[in-house]
Amino acid sequence: MIELLDNPDTDTLDGRHGACTHTYARERLGNYRLRTAIEAGELVGFGRGVLLDASRVLDLRTRSAGALLLTNGLLVGPTAAALHGCTAVGGFPVHVRVSYTQRARSRPGLTVHQGDLRTCDMTVLDGLRVLTVDLAITEVLCTAPRRAALACTDEILHAMRPDDRAPFVATVTECLNTRADRRGTRRAAALLALATGLPENPAQSACLLVLADAGFPSPKLQYGIGRRRVDFAWPEQQVALEFDNSTTKEPHDADDLQHQ
Repeated sequence: MIELLDNPDTDTLDGRHGACTHTYARERLGNYRLRTAIEAGELVGFGRGVLLDASRVLDLRTRSAGALLLTNGLLVGPTAAALHGCTAVGGFPVHVRVSYTQRARSRPGLTVHQGDLRTCDMTVLDGLRVLTVDLAITEVLCTAPRRAALACTDEILHAMRPDDRAPFVATVTECLNTRADRRGTRRAAALLALATGLPENPAQSACLLVLADAGFPSPKLQYGIGRRRVDFAWPEQQVALEFDNSTTKEPHDADDLQHQ
């Protein structure tokens, strides 16, 4: 029965990703079947007038669609970063920005921010209005825990072609320089300076930050030693470091680094 709520119209959010308005559900199911679905727990309320498919209630896109139906806002912050492909931050609670004239309030599972809703700051992913990736990373760098913020930035850069990474960093730098809310921008700039896109997973990015905080000089990442490659290396000091991510790796010969 819930399948009847799926909306084939790709231009309309209502009914997509297992989220719909009460009005839409009544039109598709009728009063009796809608009441039965709610009583049986097949549909659960997400807010006034918005319902979610209970089997998808923990899916990020489902909850994001519900948040947009509820607020008509824009997905921002860690939610936007997660929808852009970052795994280092969770998408919950859903973060959404609404205009200053709206009176939506935060509640468990939904964090509401007030701000400008400019078309140039938006993109559409799977029918969801999301903050553009450069602005999403800017927000995460300023507000998320440091390790997660650096890991997110590295994830986005890692997915790019190497030639596109420097222009993206320059764009994020400009976003930081022009950001109206200056809180966290100094910290964000320092994290952005460490981001290269070379770490292969968020844990390696976190390890890099630990090294930087401990005062180690910047290492070379994914450094080739003979036929092998190490996560971090300081060739002049003939030192290499492998991050143990519980996968089996061949041991490295100590002489290999010396001969590079």
